[in-house]
Amino acid sequence: MAHAIIRGKNGRRYEVDFDDAPVRVEVHASEETVEIFVEADFETHLEERRRFAIISIPRHLFSEATGRTARRAAKDR
Repeated sequence: MAHAIIRGKNGRRYEVDFDDAPVRVEVHASEETVEIFVEADFETHLEERRRFAIISIPRHLFSEATGRTARRAAKDR
């Protein structure tokens, strides 16, 4: 089950629960950032009513994290 959880500066926690709905995932990358977009309800709701989550992070941090994950996966084989 896909979901997203964020905590804002004010300490409040926000959740987007996609339940069992089909989700669409898009990844867009530039030289500086990587943006991950997850959207549910795309088959049944108008765009302004769809549940979604977007995260935009510096590309070097994304690369470091995926590199660590790949090394751990290779080590566990």
